[in-house]
Amino acid sequence: MDFSSIIEKISAQVSFKREEFELFAERVTQIRVKKNEIWEPEGKIGTYLGFVNRGILRQYILKGDSQEYTEHFYSEGEFIGHYVSYLSQEPATTNIQALEDCELLAITFDDLQDLYLKVPVIERFGRLTAERKLIEYHQRTQALLASSPEDMYHKLMIRKPDLHNRVKQYYIAQHLGIRPESLSRIRKRYAEQQIKNQ
Repeated sequence: MDFSSIIEKISAQVSFKREEFELFAERVTQIRVKKNEIWEPEGKIGTYLGFVNRGILRQYILKGDSQEYTEHFYSEGEFIGHYVSYLSQEPATTNIQALEDCELLAITFDDLQDLYLKVPVIERFGRLTAERKLIEYHQRTQALLASSPEDMYHKLMIRKPDLHNRVKQYYIAQHLGIRPESLSRIRKRYAEQQIKNQ
C-alpha cells in the first residue's frame, strides 16, 4: 500500500511520530473503484472516510428520476466520504462515483473515532480537516448564491486545472448549474483571456 501521499498530506498539518502513523495505517484498507462505479451510494449511512491516492470521483445528487447535480469533484490528495451522514446517523443524500479507475485508502468512521481517543495528533488532524471542509462548503454555498457561473468556473480551473482533460464536460456544467452549451461559451472566453494574459 502506498502511503506517501497521505503522509505528506497529514505532515503538512501536524507533526506525528512513526508509531502514531502506524496505529492509523493498521486500520487503513486499500480500495479500488472502477470507472463509473458507485463507491458510497445515497440511502445508506456513511461508512468510510477515503483518501484519493489515484483517480477522480464526483459526489452528486440525483434529482427526481434522472436529473443529476454534481456537487463536488475529488482528486488525488483529497479526503472523501459521507461524514455528515455518519455524524448524524442519517442516510446519505448523495452518491460518490468514480470517473476514472481509482485507488482509495479508506478507514471506517468507527475506527477513526476510536483512533481520535487513542492518538491525539490524529484527532487534531481530523479537526483541522473538518474545519477546512466547513470552509469549502461555506464558500461553495456563497458562490452558488452570489457568483456568476463564469466566476465559479475560473475558481474551479484555479483549483483543478486538469479537470477538463479528466471528466465529461456535462459534469462540469452540472457542477456550475448551467447547460453544456453555456459552459462551451464560458470556456471559449476563458481560453481567450488566458491567451491574452500570456
